[in-house]
Amino acid sequence: MIKGTKIRFDVHNILYSIYKFNKTLNCSSIKKIIDSHSERDIAFINNVTLNSMRFHFHTLKIIRKYIKKKIRDQEKILLISAITQIVFLDFKEYAVINCSVEIAKKLKLYPGLINASLKNIAKNKGELINIEIKFDDLPNWFQIKTSFLSIEEKNKFIKNFNQEPDVHIVFKNKEKLEKFDEKLEKSSDISGFLIDKKNITDKKSFVNGDWWVQDFSSFFPLHCLQFKDLNKKFLDACAAPGGKSFQLLSKNINVTLNDKSKRRIQTLKANLNRLKFNAKILNGDFLKLDEKEKYDVIIIDAPCSAVGTIRKNPEILFKNEGPNFSELDKLQKNMLEKASILINKNGYMIYMTCSFLKNETEDQINRFLKNNNNFLLCNFNSLNKNSTFSKLIKNNFIMTLPNDISNYKIDGYFAASIKRIR
Repeated sequence: MIKGTKIRFDVHNILYSIYKFNKTLNCSSIKKIIDSHSERDIAFINNVTLNSMRFHFHTLKIIRKYIKKKIRDQEKILLISAITQIVFLDFKEYAVINCSVEIAKKLKLYPGLINASLKNIAKNKGELINIEIKFDDLPNWFQIKTSFLSIEEKNKFIKNFNQEPDVHIVFKNKEKLEKFDEKLEKSSDISGFLIDKKNITDKKSFVNGDWWVQDFSSFFPLHCLQFKDLNKKFLDACAAPGGKSFQLLSKNINVTLNDKSKRRIQTLKANLNRLKFNAKILNGDFLKLDEKEKYDVIIIDAPCSAVGTIRKNPEILFKNEGPNFSELDKLQKNMLEKASILINKNGYMIYMTCSFLKNETEDQINRFLKNNNNFLLCNFNSLNKNSTFSKLIKNNFIMTLPNDISNYKIDGYFAASIKRIR
């Protein structure tokens, strides 16, 4: 098998594993495939894989336009990848078509169908690049969970969800930001959006630990909360890879970092080492932590559907099945209840999810407050009342869709601050 075909065959196998078996790009079996390639080939694989998932609703419409017969899953995935390369990435048509035909032969599909369909599609790619999808084209589970969105919000989601995310970076302090030698659109006095998209992790300032990458939506809640007593005990219940913990550590706050995953703990430790931060680290199940140990502030970045990160994780809508909401709902509820036991009087629980779905956000908080009258919902205070960012605070919650802000793309996110009053 020639090199171009082999790489595309690996792309096909990755996409098929995600679609058919609900794998993720970060799972060990897929990481093994990706890591077996050179740095240049990995960039190709990531480009084709991510964009095939981002544009798969568009490519499915194109497939239905050109192929009237029912096709098998393997054929569908092969066509999705090939059409993405031809129409949306503008790769050389002959290379994509030839490799796709060879893959079809290897998989014992219908190479003639693949060849003829892709040639017809390639002839009309200038027209097909403008193909539009509607909210009704999205998975049924997602439509049900987002029925609360307005028509305007749904249209914004359709416009934004398949675009590449922008890079937002956070600095240890103002001085580190001022010394940064790349162009930034400031989002605060210690953070900003990178104007030119490029790999900057080999820059001296990154190696020296001056800053870290953190989506603005994830950064904003803790930035709004001004903790006056830095001697209080903080716990980050699900800390890895560490962005929110780094925000606290950069202010010399005493925070204990916990994460259940050993693999994620290793990433967390590597990040801490680069940033030259020191902190106590726990590798335990938050729900089983010792209840004798109490805290003044607990950050709960709860496991969720992650639909807010759809730009970075397009597999969420690509998979054959939706998230297990009953399991997630139970876990989120239990984490809030556990935190309520670990928190001191007058302490704060900061509940966050990279989701904007009501069942994982407002509904969880409202149910908790209804069942626990010794807690109350507190407000977030934007540091600049007149800023665009202050509009993200509504009804004492921070809630964002995957959207544009100041012409930069941010994740969907939710945050609530709850205080124990007795």
